[in-house]
Amino acid sequence: MPIATVVALVAVVVALGSLARPVARFFRLPVSIVLAAGGLALGLLCLYSIENPGSMLPATFSAMVLDLPVGSHLFLYVFLPTLIFQGALDVDMHRIREDVLPIVILALVAVIVATFGAGLALWPLAGMPLVACLLVASLIATTDPVAVIAIFREVGAPERLTRLVEGESLFNDAAAISLFLIFTTALTAPGSLSALSVAASLILLPLGGAVLGWAVAQAFLVLSRSLADDRIAFVSLSLAVPYLAYWIGEEVLEVSGVIAVVSAGVTLATFAPGRIAGDTWRHLKDTWEQLASWSAILIFVMTSLLVPRLVGGATPHDLLLLLVVFAATLVARALVIFGCFPLLSRFGLYDGVSRSYAVVMIWGGLRGSMTLALALAVTENPAIPRPVAAFVATIATGYTLATLFVQGTTLRLLIQGLRLDVLSGVDRAIRDLALSATSEKVEALARSMAERFRTFSRNERIGDDDLDFVIDPVTSTASLCEEEKLRLALITLSDRQRDIVLSRFAEGKVAPPIARELTAAARQRLDLVRARGAEGYDVATRNEIGFDRLDRMSLQLQRRLGYSRLLARRLGDRFERLAEISLVIDRLVPFADAELRPVLGAEPAVGATAALKQRQDVVEREIAAIRLQYPAYVAKLERMIIARSIRAFKAAEIERLRQSGVINSEVERSVLKGLGPARLVETRRPELDLGLDTLSLIERCDLFAGLDARVKTELARHLRPHFVPPGLTVIRTGEIGDAAYFIASGAMEVERGDVKVRLGSGEIFGELALIFDIRRQADVRAIAYSSLLRLSAQDFARFLERHPDIRAKIEAVARARMDENQMAMPKERVAMSEPVA
Repeated sequence: MPIATVVALVAVVVALGSLARPVARFFRLPVSIVLAAGGLALGLLCLYSIENPGSMLPATFSAMVLDLPVGSHLFLYVFLPTLIFQGALDVDMHRIREDVLPIVILALVAVIVATFGAGLALWPLAGMPLVACLLVASLIATTDPVAVIAIFREVGAPERLTRLVEGESLFNDAAAISLFLIFTTALTAPGSLSALSVAASLILLPLGGAVLGWAVAQAFLVLSRSLADDRIAFVSLSLAVPYLAYWIGEEVLEVSGVIAVVSAGVTLATFAPGRIAGDTWRHLKDTWEQLASWSAILIFVMTSLLVPRLVGGATPHDLLLLLVVFAATLVARALVIFGCFPLLSRFGLYDGVSRSYAVVMIWGGLRGSMTLALALAVTENPAIPRPVAAFVATIATGYTLATLFVQGTTLRLLIQGLRLDVLSGVDRAIRDLALSATSEKVEALARSMAERFRTFSRNERIGDDDLDFVIDPVTSTASLCEEEKLRLALITLSDRQRDIVLSRFAEGKVAPPIARELTAAARQRLDLVRARGAEGYDVATRNEIGFDRLDRMSLQLQRRLGYSRLLARRLGDRFERLAEISLVIDRLVPFADAELRPVLGAEPAVGATAALKQRQDVVEREIAAIRLQYPAYVAKLERMIIARSIRAFKAAEIERLRQSGVINSEVERSVLKGLGPARLVETRRPELDLGLDTLSLIERCDLFAGLDARVKTELARHLRPHFVPPGLTVIRTGEIGDAAYFIASGAMEVERGDVKVRLGSGEIFGELALIFDIRRQADVRAIAYSSLLRLSAQDFARFLERHPDIRAKIEAVARARMDENQMAMPKERVAMSEPVA
């Protein structure tokens, strides 16, 4: 077919496909189903017109449509990377991380269970080899990201439910394709299949794809630095990311191209907003959203055109097999969701999902373009026997259509029947408050415009229905109890917090990575408050000052390997984040009093303000602890925040003057140039020096004051610096003593029963177990940011042997502590001076 004809037909398909949206809205159907139905109808009409010339469509046109160069490679190498990459760009890793366990179960365990469940159910009835049944089952085991995400968003599914299924849809393709490759090899070359190749398909392919995608995205970020703010060049360069990742993965390295594309998209979504201008990033996402829209139209229409060809030889027996597969996959998915999720909840690994969510997740496992593309690849593979290829294509295609036209069309009714689209009392109050705020502005605008044109009298109603949605906010919250009002107040504050962070980010007052973390934390806080009210707000506050997995990993790297760069960067992020939180809370307190009190009443507003002030106290205590340990760094950080705010204010004022016509664009560029790279230096965060140089820490310990420089240098080879944040337990009661610790800076608390003792700089702990050859007698945890020197048991013994004077001091302290421990009464006593560890 001439290329001009192909281009014209593709353009017509995209243009007609754009009309699917209004059609879908009219019939209250998801767009993906309308596209699939349109493509299927077009394919059937063209096929009928060719067999019956002159009946429906022109035979020439029908032949051109059916002869379009549509093959599996077109879907897998052109359309699929676009759709997956665009979906990955919207992934919020902070939110995905909250549901990582259920997503892994859905993306891995559910695929494996569905494959073997459906395959074994088919085997006795299909009259085909078991491997063929498992092959078709692997095709239908993966949910389609385009169909699932589009439908869930269009029917108004809850956010968390959408997030779970979205995460599953993006990550489950790797497992399904790995199984597909294994069973294809078992059919075409059974002798080449081994345990090693199976393990490589299931483990190495996805991991290799993830690493490849990360590398391609990082290379893109490096190259994009030379583009400055050239949005056109930046977006053009981004076109290479998904296609290169997919091609290199599939053709060069033979790893998972799908996972490579997902990894590249998630990497960009995570790191790019912190490295490029916000407008450029938004332009990139908008462009990819448009490309994905075109790809979705083409992939649904073109795959639907293939349906008559793929199921042309279907029989009533195939319909029976289709029903068996449909039931088997539903049962397999139900077993995973109702079996694994309660286990996670029982072991405290995940809080589980409600039964309503579980039912929708089972029924919402739709299939789509990936299944049809792989089925087409089977028919194109000459090494697969033709009866097997026809069997696979028929069942896979029929099952895909069944999920789209049966499950997809009834999903809205299911969500409505389970009342998942119904707002709670608190959510309705939030809606009413939003409408009230909007309606007041609309009413004020309408009145002012009417008075300006003198068209209406002062008391005349403006229009029939223009202001019917005006809602009294006090009336909308009157039915709520005080607890619900407090929850509503905290929800409003959490949402307002996100708006403040985004506003400060848009003004250039907050670094992009910090803004991203704060907005993710605000959404998490919002979820917790919706679910648990004031208790959820307190939990979010504790999480806010806690240490996450990456923080703990950086601590372990420092303690075990002496690598402290990651720890310094994480602590720098932590300190800057806490400072920004404190500034945000400063703006939330007056907002609570001015905006919430008139609507919700005094008691909820007071409760919300108390929660804010309690949170502010917690944050300020943490900042004070940081200032105590690193006063110079905190001073530099605060100067940086002030400088960044001043620079942002100057830029905003210059832009305001230009928009008001006081200055022109040339003057604006000249002034802003003065705020460029030279002034950016003062708005960059200073480097944090943890002060973990061993010799410097030795100098801080009075115990080593009498040692000469040579002995200190020798001792430094055996001492290992340890950075300890507040709340971290260093030693526990009953442990075998393996080291002694010297406090170079900070403070530790020793707890033995009801007795608590604080130790400060220059003191030692952990020596009792070594000197008296006993187990640990107390718990010791940090109560401030502390720098310790750890000396192993063997080196401790050698050190004491070489320095009898120091040995005498340490043993005297140890005997005094042992006597103190033996004399300690069981009643509660807190000593603040003499140590008892």
